[in-house]
Amino acid sequence: MNTQIENSLNNNIKILLIHAPFNKLGFGEEWRPTESVAAPPGLMYLAHPLIKKGYDVNFIDLNIDKFTESEFIQTIKDKEFILISVYSDSLYNVKEIIKIIKSFNKKGFIICGGPYCNLSRNYIEGSDMIVVGEAEEAIVDIIYRVLHKKKFDDIPGLIYLEKSHIVHNDGIIYVKDLNTTAHASNILAKGKNYGNFLGLKLKNITGIMSSRGCPFRCTYCTHKGIIPYRERSAENVVEELVELKKNGVNYVIFYDDNFLMNKKRVKEIMQKIIEKKIKIKMVVQGRVDSADYEFYKELRKAGVIIIMFGIESANQDVLNFYKKGINISQIETAVKLANKVGIITFGYFIIGAPIEDKNHLEVNKKFLERVPLDWININILGYYQGSPLWDEAVKNGLINKDETVVYANKKLSKYTYDEWLIEKDKLLAGFFNKPLNIIRLSIKAINLGILPIFLRIVYRIINNDFIDKIRNPFMSASKRIENKIIANN
Repeated sequence: MNTQIENSLNNNIKILLIHAPFNKLGFGEEWRPTESVAAPPGLMYLAHPLIKKGYDVNFIDLNIDKFTESEFIQTIKDKEFILISVYSDSLYNVKEIIKIIKSFNKKGFIICGGPYCNLSRNYIEGSDMIVVGEAEEAIVDIIYRVLHKKKFDDIPGLIYLEKSHIVHNDGIIYVKDLNTTAHASNILAKGKNYGNFLGLKLKNITGIMSSRGCPFRCTYCTHKGIIPYRERSAENVVEELVELKKNGVNYVIFYDDNFLMNKKRVKEIMQKIIEKKIKIKMVVQGRVDSADYEFYKELRKAGVIIIMFGIESANQDVLNFYKKGINISQIETAVKLANKVGIITFGYFIIGAPIEDKNHLEVNKKFLERVPLDWININILGYYQGSPLWDEAVKNGLINKDETVVYANKKLSKYTYDEWLIEKDKLLAGFFNKPLNIIRLSIKAINLGILPIFLRIVYRIINNDFIDKIRNPFMSASKRIENKIIANN
């Protein structure tokens, strides 16, 4: 068929992408927003091949888009396909959304994908298909087959209904060469209320991924090598940055699990940014074992303003328990070198390991007093379905196999969940009430050209509402509230 004719026909096919809320699903006055940095990258990458094929594609994010119930029903009732991104923390809401769709749109074909689907490989009741892996690789083919009533048996990683029976196709879908994938279709997110970063509002910020997967095997993590680690070339990444800058983007967050791992590739990216004079500020994640003074200088020169380190703990026995593969000396070196070149350092910590006690918490406290971190985020240890910790806890009868996420409690650790919350608040308050941290951060903010952001931070600290506003930039949910919820299959 002629491509132009085919695209014209596809214009009549309406596809809706839904990012389910992490707060309790609600409409109208019951709706509660969840601050988000940028549109979910998975759905944005998924959107591009659908838009290119000529389909009528729309996107809603129920974390930031407020609907009355009638408005939501009106949005979903005429869609031929509804694609929903599913996280362990949003699973319950996804099930409720599916019930609403089925009540008002009998013909809509519901496809679920995302982190939860990749880990559990469970069928979600009410859906028509589950995609395991990177759906953008096959989504156009899948929709074509649905429309033309063709079989799916040769597409790996699909779970679907066939004559009321659930069929599981072996394998997983993934993009072998990331350089062949299209850039994220952030046009769908234009005008939405994104840009909420560390409790602040930033204009013209977006996220990209320059690599996917992770070669490491931390026990709390759910990757487990399900999808292999791959990288985009430096040229390919810089090409997207140039495109984003032309579209008015000023801040880019790299959603890579470990952007700094391949230092040679990162150096090439930074050198090309400098050569092309791309004026863009970047936030990256990286392991502390990538620390290198000259390397960090290059990052700073190219526009990196924040490095987020997965520190997790200042106790070596806890790091060993998590199988992090790093030591305390490496952590201190990475923070000090980043501090020396003037990059803002952000440290992630986890409390709640089974071996942790008051002594471990005291070590963390002294570490935060001694090491020149600029920012911290502390999470209570979560046992997510598919992680080695979750597997072990299920095996030992400490977690039921139908629980998708459970947080450290008296059964799994030495303290109750509420006691861990208290300890978390103590560490946060001790850190953010330290004048030296504010002074150091202010100097960096001035040198990095982001003084207005710093002034808003100081204002919040002075008004004593800052700690409650802290968000993990890579998690949409506020864990202080949602950690109390156990999402069940």
